[in-house]
Amino acid sequence: MTAAWPDWNTGLHLEETPGPTRTNNILLTLDENEKSRVAIPVGRRLAELYGAVIHVSYVGERRLEPKEMASALGFTSEESRTVVFEPTQPNRDPLTRPTRELTDVLLVLSTAVGLKEQSNRFGSITESVFATRPQRAVLVNPERGEKPWNLRRILLAHDGTPVSNPAIQFAADLAQRAKAEVIAVHVAARGQDRPDAPGSIAAPLYIDQPQHEWPGWAEEFMNRIAASGALDAGAKFKLKVIAGQAGSELAGAARGQNIDLVIMAWHGHWADHEYCATRVVVRNAGCPVMLVRSNAGD
Repeated sequence: MTAAWPDWNTGLHLEETPGPTRTNNILLTLDENEKSRVAIPVGRRLAELYGAVIHVSYVGERRLEPKEMASALGFTSEESRTVVFEPTQPNRDPLTRPTRELTDVLLVLSTAVGLKEQSNRFGSITESVFATRPQRAVLVNPERGEKPWNLRRILLAHDGTPVSNPAIQFAADLAQRAKAEVIAVHVAARGQDRPDAPGSIAAPLYIDQPQHEWPGWAEEFMNRIAASGALDAGAKFKLKVIAGQAGSELAGAARGQNIDLVIMAWHGHWADHEYCATRVVVRNAGCPVMLVRSNAGD
């Protein structure tokens, strides 16, 4: 049984604050599996929003020459003139050259790149990419298919701790670029210790009595997000609070609110078990998920 409260709406007027959100290059990692191509429409649109160059790193079993890649991977002849196709070496580390030589890279890839070796894990190459702890990456579940992708609603996952703060600026920056709405979702988990890290804002103890402590908490929560982000005047920014388990509730909120992109912070690793919150969100949100690595608590 979960409890949900009405949204707290706020229009934020913040001075522009520089942050590490610049993206000059989009790196798409693809293999011969058609399921890897679901990342292409997402990469295309993000490249448009950021004004970035798309680089394709092919990691399939057979060698492809750059001139073969465009048609083999589903790019149009027009796109092939602007996309950079990295030299291929079958089954190599997809990040070796591109991430060392390119600046301000955002990885975009399907969860199904490489063979799926265990039921509770993603494709083997996807897993190997994330074992390198990328600073930021977008994961796309094959269920969304190859239809065009647009960005109208962003879900910002925030648990009230400093770990979540790096995701704020990415959500704010993309919202401005795409003129999208941001819904900040906080999950108040029953039966768990309240966060005690410096700078945390713990949810009220009485999660079933929103009329008492929650309005004041919501105001403080939104003020902290405002202080950390960089939203322009009149930006659409909402707060939604839900009680339950973080992974399933965030995924459910994403589907229920017709979210186009979830943005959440992570420590640079995820647990192998299938109930790890990050894995649950990526599997079940029904939309791409951007992971932004946080160094808080390292």
